[in-house]
Amino acid sequence: MRDKRRERKAKQARRDVRRTKKRDLKNRAEPTLVEIVRRAIARGHPAYLLDLASRAIRAARWDATRLDNILTNLIAMPDPEMTALLTVIAELLVDDPAQQARCRRELSERCKYLTHSITAPQVTAHTAVRRTHVLGDVDELVIGARLDTYEVTVAVRIDHNMLSSVVDSAVSADPIDRGLGRVAETSTDADVVEMSLADARAWIEQALTMPTFVPETETWPLYGPLVQWLVSQLPEGGAHRSPTDWAVATELCDRFFATDPAAPFTDPGHRELLLELFETGCSDPLRWSEIRVERAIGHPYYDDTYVPLEIVLDAPDLLRAFIPYAHAQSGIRDELTGRTIATIDRLRTRYKREILGQTERWDLDDAG
Repeated sequence: MRDKRRERKAKQARRDVRRTKKRDLKNRAEPTLVEIVRRAIARGHPAYLLDLASRAIRAARWDATRLDNILTNLIAMPDPEMTALLTVIAELLVDDPAQQARCRRELSERCKYLTHSITAPQVTAHTAVRRTHVLGDVDELVIGARLDTYEVTVAVRIDHNMLSSVVDSAVSADPIDRGLGRVAETSTDADVVEMSLADARAWIEQALTMPTFVPETETWPLYGPLVQWLVSQLPEGGAHRSPTDWAVATELCDRFFATDPAAPFTDPGHRELLLELFETGCSDPLRWSEIRVERAIGHPYYDDTYVPLEIVLDAPDLLRAFIPYAHAQSGIRDELTGRTIATIDRLRTRYKREILGQTERWDLDDAG
């Protein structure tokens, strides 16, 4: 009997040890907010605290009252770490003047009692470049800036197949030259051009106003407040992304229909159809990616207002003839062109079936 009792006690003791270890591991895996902020500060570079503040603001914006509650909690915690976080959050609230003023009032009161001042990093942007994929799907605007004496690089990705809206961003605690150098080693199908800081602001602000329908990433829209803050520090008065020059596009269209590949397309409606297809994606008639073609003919909608059905059905074949001609004009390598043509071939039958199915349904509706 005593042996069984000792065995039960030993088992219980082992269970208690395991539970204690699990509890300790859980506690270590879930640091407090003060510890998280302290670690960000300890890394030395202000970008890490900006990262944390941006994520906190964006996460709070899912609920109208959540940001107010978060700020209330931070204001109730006078720790140096929370004061540092509150200082940075106040800077990033550029689109919420009321909450920004609330934070600054609290910080002004705290300054009376602090033995040393806690200030937000001073930002000075100095370089802006644009990385554009040769097929025109994406522009990535990269801004190099200094936070106090530290270099930081912020990249904003604009997808022209998704209404030219911002779809991703990245922040790096590295100089812009180092970041661009790493990207250049792995990307051969992108052109890099310098742009003015004012133009970069105009492009990004325009993209931020556009709706987006893509899944969230690990960094977007969580970096939204940080991007908006940085952009607000850039000079105003820049030029937006240039629209398509339709006079040039029309001339290109005319030249194409004078070539042998265009010989099967003799109806004036084919010209109208091609000009309409130019308006898809990045709207550059010389650059056609797999994604652009997918969006142009992958989910078709037929409207007989302007172009007859027999002409609309020719859209895949018309693109298949035109794209090699266009890519030859813009110097796009054959491998990329081949991928785009393969996408057209894959979608061709489905496109025609869906267009014909829509007209049949309309005929039934009219008959009814």
